[in-house]
Amino acid sequence: MPSTGLRKMATQLNILSQESRPLIPVALDAGPLSSDLDKLKGKRILFRNNYSKECIPLQSLSDPFNILEILHLREFSPNPIKRRIAAVDSSCALIGETEDGAVYAGRVVAVHVTKSKGFTYSRLGPIIIYLQPNGKAGFCGLTKRAVRLMLSDKMLAERFIRTWLERWVQLDLAKNFENSLILVDGGLRSSDLEPQEFSLRVIEGKSQENSNQILGISKASSLRLISSLSSQLDSRVNGSIFLDVTDPIRTLTPCLRCRVLVVRFSTNATVFRVDSSLSNSESDSQVLSDLKFNDVIFRGYPESLRLAHHLSIFDLSTVNSIRAYLSRKYGLVSIPNDDLRATILGKLV
Repeated sequence: MPSTGLRKMATQLNILSQESRPLIPVALDAGPLSSDLDKLKGKRILFRNNYSKECIPLQSLSDPFNILEILHLREFSPNPIKRRIAAVDSSCALIGETEDGAVYAGRVVAVHVTKSKGFTYSRLGPIIIYLQPNGKAGFCGLTKRAVRLMLSDKMLAERFIRTWLERWVQLDLAKNFENSLILVDGGLRSSDLEPQEFSLRVIEGKSQENSNQILGISKASSLRLISSLSSQLDSRVNGSIFLDVTDPIRTLTPCLRCRVLVVRFSTNATVFRVDSSLSNSESDSQVLSDLKFNDVIFRGYPESLRLAHHLSIFDLSTVNSIRAYLSRKYGLVSIPNDDLRATILGKLV
């Protein structure tokens, strides 16, 4: 039988709970998402490739400031408790560009696990969005000026769609789950792109009401301090350890609204930056211990977040299917295009 929290979520997002079987997809409705796809009819379109962006990992650098000497190395709690883990990740792909707009596809996934058993997931999408200057006023809370700005910056548009989808699902988890641990891919930072009605602050408030804990796990950091401390933890022989670097980081970024931890989940594993929400009612030591106890730590990283990443990304066959669907349904005229780099450079053999 599904839990009360999952039954509530099913009411909100039409989820069919199937916790008894591993990695079973669960269908979601598109909810309030809408777009101007009808305005695509008869358009000329240039289908574009959505090139992946490399991620620079936490680098092993020395600690020139000797910060480690003034920080207290801490261990995970020895008494973990059983609780649900819910990890959220999303992806967005640029499908094509018309004379006056751009077509994107977004997808978001929530992976659930308790006590390292029975991974299940809920997936929403692909959701096809057509951004164009004369579209619906107020689409996803955007003004026409904001839409024009996104049409001039593809990375900004992709970030907006991903943020919108992730916040929407995170809020639903925060409202309908109790005593759970919600994992966010990346840092816990408010964004100008997030909708006001389900901003990070609203999600944190709902989590606090239902005794949920929120962690944001980053695979990369641009801060030299975190990079140097990760090198110091790499030299330790034991795992399940972390450093609280909130105070030194706050001197660099006074507007910081979370606790910043440098964490090593297991022996011989990669070190990660972990943001702990200020709304969390339990100690960081306890929350990290519960995460390791209930999830599977694969290569030092939570398996739930790894699965959420892979289940959300678009493969070429999915992108081609979306292109074929749009072309057939809306009578699009595809403009031929070549890979300019390949055309110019060619091959030596």
